[in-house]
Parts: sequence; C-alpha cells; structure tokens
Amino acid sequence: MLRNYDPLVREVNALNELLARLRDAVSADAEDAAAVDRLAASLHRQEELTEQFKSNNALLQNSLAHFRLFSTRLSEADGNRPLAAAVSALVAAMLQLTLDTSSAAAREVADRLNELSPQPFSPDDADSVQALLAHGRLFHELLPTTDAVLKALIEKPSKRQQEAVRTLVLARQAVSRTTAREFRLLLYATSLLLLGFLVHLGLQVRTRALALQRRARFEHAIAGISTRLIDAQPRDIGAHIDAALAELAMLVGTDRAYLVVSGELSEGHMWCRDGVTFPSGWPDQTPALAARLHPTPEGIIHIRSVDDLPSGAEKRRPCRRRPAGRGYVAGIERTRTLPPSFGISCLRAGSGL
Repeated sequence: MLRNYDPLVREVNALNELLARLRDAVSADAEDAAAVDRLAASLHRQEELTEQFKSNNALLQNSLAHFRLFSTRLSEADGNRPLAAAVSALVAAMLQLTLDTSSAAAREVADRLNELSPQPFSPDDADSVQALLAHGRLFHELLPTTDAVLKALIEKPSKRQQEAVRTLVLARQAVSRTTAREFRLLLYATSLLLLGFLVHLGLQVRTRALALQRRARFEHAIAGISTRLIDAQPRDIGAHIDAALAELAMLVGTDRAYLVVSGELSEGHMWCRDGVTFPSGWPDQTPALAARLHPTPEGIIHIRSVDDLPSGAEKRRPCRRRPAGRGYVAGIERTRTLPPSFGISCLRAGSGL
C-alpha cells in the first residue's frame, strides 16, 4: 500500500506543466486546441481519481493500523474464548480481502463482521470490539472502492487523446520543417542575389574609380601640355604638338593619332605606335570627311561607333581597311572604342590647336 504521495504529486504537477506548454504551442490553431482540450479533460479526470485514491488510501492506512491494534488486543485478552475465534476469523477474511477485492471476499468479510457483533464480551473489551467493528466495516467498504479507483486510473482511456494530440503536433512539426526549409532556400537565394548585387556594385565602384583615375591622368596630361605650349617658343610649337599628340594617344590607348589644322595653310601632325603604319590617304581625307559629318557649333565631331553611321562613303572611309571599325573622333574629343586601323583624328576646321 502506498504511503508516500510525493511521486503522485510530482507526476500531476508535471502533467499540468506539460499541458500548459502544449496549450501555448497550439493556441493559434482551433483543431489542435480542441484536441488539447479533450486531452486536458482526460488528465483532469485522472487528477480527480488520483486525489480520490490518496484520500481513500489515507483512510485505509489509518483503519488498517487500528484494526491490527484492536484485533491483536482482543485476541490476547480473550484467549481461547469464542470472541478470540471470531476475531481470528475476521482477521483472516480481512487479509484475504486485501489480496482479492472480489465480491466473494467482500461477502466473507461482511459475514465475519456479522458473526463478531453478537459475540459476548466483557465490559473492558466493549470499546475495543466497537472500534474493531467500525474500522472493519470501513475497511470492508473502502478497500473495494479504492481498488476500483486504481483500476479506473490505470485504465483511463486517455491514450486515444494523447495519440490524437501527438498526431497533430507531428503534423504541425512537419509543416514547420517544410516552411523552415523553404525559408532557408529563400534566404539562401536572397543571400546569393545580395552577394551578386554587392559584387556588381563593387565592380561598378572599381570601374568608376579607374575611370576617375584615367580622367585625372588625362586632365593632368592636358594641364601639362597646356603649360608647355604656353611657355614654348614659336619655333618649338611643332615639336611640342607632336609630343602632346603622342602623350594623348598613349593615354587613350590608340595606335595612331592625327592633328590636322585646315585653313589657308594646311598643316598636319601624325603619330603612330611602333610597328604600326598609316593607312593610305590619311589624314588628308579628314577635313572633307569632317565637313560631311555635321560637327557641333564648337566644331567637334564624336562618333562612338562607326556601325552607327548611315551606310555610304562616310561609313566606308574611316574603316575601309577594317570594316569592324569602332570609332572616329574629330575635334578635341576622347574615345576608348577606336580600331587600330586609323586611331584618333583631331580636327578643328579653320583654326589652330
């Protein structure tokens, strides 16, 4: 017989705590909440049965202790008289009832109690006999009831509710895992896109930085050329122009460069990289071609791609040796898409540099 209720109390507290956590986990889903409510009702019934068992068991322990005390006292006091025999028979029947709470064993105890009640006893034994009968009747009534409570507690049909909640929780877990997997894939794709964007942005920043560096070098070169031309003697102008043309052509990465000054006195300056020759007829054809390409009011023509020119002689002239030619510049302009077939042509009609 159970004497320590602490394990039962701990189990009940643990069940209530787990049930509260389960309610919090499924509070957003009506179907899950209904299943948890059914499980909670079953657990509440188990708790009631547990409390009933604890109360009944406490009374049984008390009655059993007193029954043992009074039965021993009466057996020793009465000796071999009929009262002692009746008490012994009651004790034997009660022992059988503790092992078997069937209706037959209960009837046997009831019969022994009824036999003990009319037995003659001395006034000194009256209180003991009445106490023995009272505790015997209580034990006779309460022990089968407690046994039924234990059976109901063990056989309480909560397994179905537990399995229903377990199935719902596992289903929610599977959905959560699938959702988490999808979010991981989404985060992975977003990370890749972000990485690609950062790489693209880094390349753009690098390209911009390189462009600014080239522009700074170009402007520095122009400033140096301007300073040298301002300080140059008239007889050294031509040499400075040739040096400036070579420096600018090297900066823009072309193979050839021309400076054609047209007017009453036509004058031209040419430069080409080592190992490169000049096409036939260039730069002599530059003034006529520039006049047909509609220069700006400042006299500047900038053609980013020869392919953009309309078909005709103007398109064939700049690139007759290289049909895939990419650019032509007339005036003080810069391009990075020039073919090695003719380089840069700089023309400002009717004026000097």
